[in-house]
Amino acid sequence: MQLELKHIKGGQLEQDYSCAVGDFPELLELANNGECVYRDPIGVHLRFTQSGRLVEVAGHVQATLELTCGCCLTTFAYALAEDFDLTFVPETEPADPATEQELEPDELGLIPYGEDRLELLIPVQEQLLLAVPMHPLCSADCRGLCPVCGVDLNMTDCRCEKNVFNNKFGALAKLKGKAD
Repeated sequence: MQLELKHIKGGQLEQDYSCAVGDFPELLELANNGECVYRDPIGVHLRFTQSGRLVEVAGHVQATLELTCGCCLTTFAYALAEDFDLTFVPETEPADPATEQELEPDELGLIPYGEDRLELLIPVQEQLLLAVPMHPLCSADCRGLCPVCGVDLNMTDCRCEKNVFNNKFGALAKLKGKAD
């Protein structure tokens, strides 16, 4: 996924891409590990705005993922939709560390480009990875699994006796209360 700067006529350009998960190596690794399955092609919409040699990209990614709930372990569909902004700047020669200390573009959150071409694959892949929830939930009120018998508490209730947590510091709290 690349864009040559000469295609940005009049300082602005909008592009739509339909990508397969195989286009993004790290997303393919997630799919192969069974962490998430992509049902549809990944939709990417990018709006490029060029001002001199600086290129700003406003983007939107969307896809439907199949994830496993972190509480009840059921598989569910997750509609991924995320907006993001990227800023590309021309590559510069590294500063001589003996004479001056200069921040590199990536230290400022900027993405360097060379040869009048934007490499978009890695930055878009990073945005897709950031949009996938780290602890996916099938719903906000998911009750999870019973820690005793393992039944899905979203489907049925169980009659297991819930063990009360044995707080070993509770005795200290009682002593502190008597001292006051």
